[in-house]
Amino acid sequence: MANREPTDIPRWQRRPEARPEEIIDAAQQVFGESGFARSKLEDVARIAGVSKGTVYLYFDSKESLFRAMVRAKVVAALTEAEEIVRSHDGPCGELLAGLIRLMYHRMRSDQMARISRLVHAELINFPELAKFYFEEVILRARRLIEDVIRRGVEAGEFRPVPHGFAARGLSSLLVQTAQVQCFFRSYDPDALTEEQALEGLIDLYLNGVLARPIDRSQLPAGPAAI
Repeated sequence: MANREPTDIPRWQRRPEARPEEIIDAAQQVFGESGFARSKLEDVARIAGVSKGTVYLYFDSKESLFRAMVRAKVVAALTEAEEIVRSHDGPCGELLAGLIRLMYHRMRSDQMARISRLVHAELINFPELAKFYFEEVILRARRLIEDVIRRGVEAGEFRPVPHGFAARGLSSLLVQTAQVQCFFRSYDPDALTEEQALEGLIDLYLNGVLARPIDRSQLPAGPAAI
């Protein structure tokens, strides 16, 4: 009799250590579809294929589950990006273009676009979660971009930008572009493809920070830019 693959095993028979990840995956779906205020742990449990009591074994509240979901789905991606920046040895323009591509593709996924929408629409009503998200995601992403900009300025590739706005501005451009492409593209009579939107974002941003006119032939192309 053939061995069954792990994905064929009913969820209630899987190892307990797999359950937190399944619950977090379900939470991302529920939070993204229903928003934070309207989400219920019963719905998370149902999608994860566990009881509500099992959810409480791992997460003592909806707030703690939201924090765990953000750390698993958003902060983990930032950690990956930080490692890429640390290990990069080459032109900072190349690094920045690749970083923009990486961050955009992460933010453009339907699940992450919905979480981003939740963050901007609802967390103002949940100050502790807003503070948590700002410190662990927004500020950390800003520091990452600031590091790349600083290295570019020191290398003579980038120009100093007043008030350190370059890092803040990139985050805003990424979020807004991803949101428009996700939620409004189907209504746009002049809609851009994903690659056109990304190319325009990179072109606009790099020409804003470069110390000299850009030679587009020197930019890496495609998702494997970093």
